Amino acid sequence: MKEIDYIIVGQGIAGSNLGFELLKRNKSIVIFDASWQDAACLVAAGVINPITGQRLVKSWRSEVAHPYAKSFYKDLEKHLSANFFHDRKILQLCKSPEEHELWAKRKLDITYAEFIGEGACKSVFDGLNDNFGHHFIERSAWVEPESIMSAYKAYFCERNVLIDEEFDYAQLYVADCITYKKFKAKGVIFCEGWQALKNPYFNWLPYRCAKGEILQLSADCNIPNHIIHRGNWIMKCAPNLFRIGSTWDRENLNSIPTESAKIELLKAVGNILISPENLSVVKHSAGVRPCTATTRPHLGEHPKFKGLYSFNGFGSKGYALSPYFAGEFADFLDGKKTIDPEANLNRHIKRFFKEG
Repeated sequence: MKEIDYIIVGQGIAGSNLGFELLKRNKSIVIFDASWQDAACLVAAGVINPITGQRLVKSWRSEVAHPYAKSFYKDLEKHLSANFFHDRKILQLCKSPEEHELWAKRKLDITYAEFIGEGACKSVFDGLNDNFGHHFIERSAWVEPESIMSAYKAYFCERNVLIDEEFDYAQLYVADCITYKKFKAKGVIFCEGWQALKNPYFNWLPYRCAKGEILQLSADCNIPNHIIHRGNWIMKCAPNLFRIGSTWDRENLNSIPTESAKIELLKAVGNILISPENLSVVKHSAGVRPCTATTRPHLGEHPKFKGLYSFNGFGSKGYALSPYFAGEFADFLDGKKTIDPEANLNRHIKRFFKEG
């Protein structure tokens, strides 16, 4: 039996960032993942956005997590010998005069001033539906999902730590030590995304998963090289090639693209771009976000089975939050830090965990 430090289940963006962090600390790991192609992180926007929601509030832990993530990804490009990180402003197109006024008020707030750039109350961008003006969101960025995940997979394969195999809970034994097939490990860390709903050890945690669909489009139009948002996001990923997303569906949790979502997203194109020529759909993708009931990730150790951990539930903010929390979680495993109280799964034990 081979002795290692940790088994990681799931090679999505959370599992990949944590795996990289542990390898950097000279921990021995293996990663099990047989459903990489269905991971929600592949159809995510990959946007790091400090201001979110209709009330225009700062994203949770953005002050510490976002600068960390940007530095992390810039350095990661060197380690993976790949290009996937882009410093990009978000161009927020306002949908009404009232929304423009709300952005202007936010900019006057000293706690928001560094995140909100200059705006205009009238259209200055050809080809964009900018009738009610716009504002820029600063300190934002874009990580190309397919590029980083492909690079991560190659990185782990080169080090012989990625096993293309579905994890079989029935073969996991937790007693004085943890064993799984031919491995004896200090711990097993579950980073399964929405598949956590099927995990017999952590399915008691409160999730509110949501399916999302995106389109990759070809069109003859010239738009600014920003992340553009007006109800939906759209961004240029190559000349005359764009991505638009995303839909939200909490009822149909699967990775099957639907015609209804395609129609919804094509309609959204018209809300952002003015009469794009030769518009066609190049690719239509779907995935399920591992959103939680509290909008905070589920991090920590199982209350009964010691050595089993959850590093999951980042929802639509996996790219923005998981680098920082991977470092924090690695410190937690080493006994150097405790987990952020708002993300610690212990907060849900009293209400949701029933010891069987």
